[in-house]
Amino acid sequence: MADFDQAGRYLIRRAPAGFFAWLAPRFLADWDFRGWIDTSTLTFPGEPDRICDTVGEFVHRSDRARRCLLDVEIQSRPHVDMLERQGEYAYRLRREQRYGRGRRGKYQVIAVLLNLTGAVQPHVLDMTEPALNDAGLRLEVVQRTLREEDSAATLARIATGELQRCVLPWVVLMRDAGRSAMIQEWKRLALREPDERWRREYGALALVFSDLTRHALVWNRALGGWQMERSRHVMEWEARARRKDLLRVLQLRFHDVPAEINAAIAEQKGPDELSRLLDLAVTTSSLDEFRAALSQP
Repeated sequence: MADFDQAGRYLIRRAPAGFFAWLAPRFLADWDFRGWIDTSTLTFPGEPDRICDTVGEFVHRSDRARRCLLDVEIQSRPHVDMLERQGEYAYRLRREQRYGRGRRGKYQVIAVLLNLTGAVQPHVLDMTEPALNDAGLRLEVVQRTLREEDSAATLARIATGELQRCVLPWVVLMRDAGRSAMIQEWKRLALREPDERWRREYGALALVFSDLTRHALVWNRALGGWQMERSRHVMEWEARARRKDLLRVLQLRFHDVPAEINAAIAEQKGPDELSRLLDLAVTTSSLDEFRAALSQP
């Protein structure tokens, strides 16, 4: 699921103002976004390669000495240890990221959790003990669960300008996003985007996220040929997601997938060709038949 998380982080970093205006409009009424902080020097417990690349720095509008960090984490599927992870990230950021003269200022750190799929998850980790005067640790995160978001209402807010069009790719993951009327309105709004690169990426990211839903085929048909040229990064995310889906289908149907088939799938780069192979994996009668089709130019 790392590819979906990566696509989400790319979208957030690409348009932070629009993302935070959608995520927490009341917060933005009091705080100004300053930029993303570099966490490459931090090593997180048990995760030597983990970098929080969507940690936004904010300064309070009426008290410029106050600084805040919002650590935005994305999960494609609910994870039982997610709150514990976010607690680890928050304490590490609090301890190691400083600001101001002599780097004496300690940030207020707030954890944000964006659920791409699944139901609403617990958003409070409470380890306080009443018998010890409520001593202990408590973490409460800002949580948004896209399955609970209303696609029609969100599209209406984009249409009026209340929300920026950069929210469009997230709409694919919202409730009723597979309905024909929602897709047509999505396309209408996306085509109003004057920036050509953004238009391409709206469609490409929407297709990436659609692979997490039950209406992926509907979106693929609706956006077939969308703006044609796609971002190299987004194409690779699409290809990775389809390779994983393809291998998963083959494993479920035929159990053991030979190493040469795994290697041949890994060499496939084009999302369209991988989509064709995925359809074949679902309909083929045998692994030998799939192997023969895979070897065809």
